[in-house]
This record gives sequence, C-alpha cells and structure tokens, in this order.
Amino acid sequence: MSETATTRSDGPLERMGAGLKWFVMVPFERRTYASLAYLLLAFPLGLAYFVFVTVGVSLGLGLSILLVGIPILVATFALTLAVAGFERWLTTTMLRVEIEPRVEPDGECNRDRLVSLVTNPKNWTALCYVPAKFFLGTVSFSLSITGFSTGASMLMLPFYYDRPGLYVGVVSDRAPEISQTLYLGWNYLLVGVEAVFTVGYWEISTLSEALVAAVLGVVVVLGTFHVLNALARLWAWFARLTLEGAFDPLAALAGRGS
Repeated sequence: MSETATTRSDGPLERMGAGLKWFVMVPFERRTYASLAYLLLAFPLGLAYFVFVTVGVSLGLGLSILLVGIPILVATFALTLAVAGFERWLTTTMLRVEIEPRVEPDGECNRDRLVSLVTNPKNWTALCYVPAKFFLGTVSFSLSITGFSTGASMLMLPFYYDRPGLYVGVVSDRAPEISQTLYLGWNYLLVGVEAVFTVGYWEISTLSEALVAAVLGVVVVLGTFHVLNALARLWAWFARLTLEGAFDPLAALAGRGS
C-alpha cells in the first residue's frame, strides 16, 4: 500500500509572515548592497558619459562641414561602444545579469565589417544606453539621499524629541494643499466639483510619539532599500535590452588576447 504525501497550502497568516520577513530582511541581503553600489556609481559615471557624448556629437556635427568633424564622430562612436562594453561588464558583475556581446562584426573584409558596425541596430541602442545612464544616476541619487536621510532622521527622534519646535512632515507657514477641480457644462449652467487635500505635520512632544516616528523611520529606510532594488532590476532589464548583441571592443580585445 503506497502512501501519498499531501501538502497543505500556506494560509493568509503564513503568507503574511513570509511577506513581512521579505520586507524586513532586505538590509541583510548581499544583493541589496550590490544594487545600491551600482546605483550610486551611476551618478558620476552617467554624468561623465553624458558630457562626453554630448560634446563629441555636437563638436563632430559642427565641424563636419570642414571634414574635421568626421573623424571626431567616428572616434566618438568607437569610444562610446567601448564605454557600453564596460557598462555591460559592470552590470553583469554587480547585478548578476547575463548580457551576451558581439565580439566579431559580420563580414569577410574590413569594408563589410565597417558597414556591419554602422548598420547593426544593436550598436545604436548601445549608444543610446550610455547617455541614458545619467538619468539613472540622477534618479537613484535623489531617491537614496531623500529616503535614507528622512528615515535616519525619524529613527533618531527618540534621542532629541524633547527639543522645542520639533516637527515631522512638510513644515511651512501654511500647510500645503492639493486641489482637484472638475467643471461640467450643462445648458447655460457650469457645475463644478472641488476636492481639497491638506498635507500637514505633527509636533513631537512625547516619547511615545517619538517612538512611533522612529518605527515609521525604519519602514522608510526598508522601503527605500526595496525601491532601489526594484530600480536596479528595472535597469538590468533595460541594459540587457539595449546592450545584448552589440559589438563590444573590450570583449573582442580580451578574446584575442586569450
């Protein structure tokens, strides 16, 4: 007589516990800090890439009438492909995503290979990826500074909550208001509906309020980690979409050297 093993599906409490564990354990994962380092590196690298591509393309196009700009455009094209190859290696190493490059252009002779380099659409998507890194760097830097500084300041509130004039929230002379208005015309009448939401703040004056704010600070810090991890996964997908199959001069040189 054979015995059959029955598995019981997880109930709502088990799923809730698993979700809570997933949310809380994010600072203890190695992938979190690899993603954070990658996103923080994106700001200086993206700024350098954006300046290089902008200056190279604008200078090459401006001097193309004098034929001096043609070599500048060619050099910009080649160096940008090399930068894209470096980005492919960086993304593969830090985000653990496989991106296969093209190490040999198509064609038997040099002329055919040059035409293949220019006409391959993947090479042009790689060129678009390089200046787009500046956008990732700006977004990730802003999210990191805003999320971690806000969460850390809220987390430290129990140590200085008794100082006078301590507020949490958007502090200004007047509480900000978000207004949504809808107007509908009917015959000679104009009917309007308006909804106003006020964004306020609360004053921290007791230890219990400071502890509540500190707990919210922990949630903000953990949420920032999760948002940055999601941003890194999204960018890894974008890198694979734009860099997969593009010609990589660095990989080609490494393959010839080995």
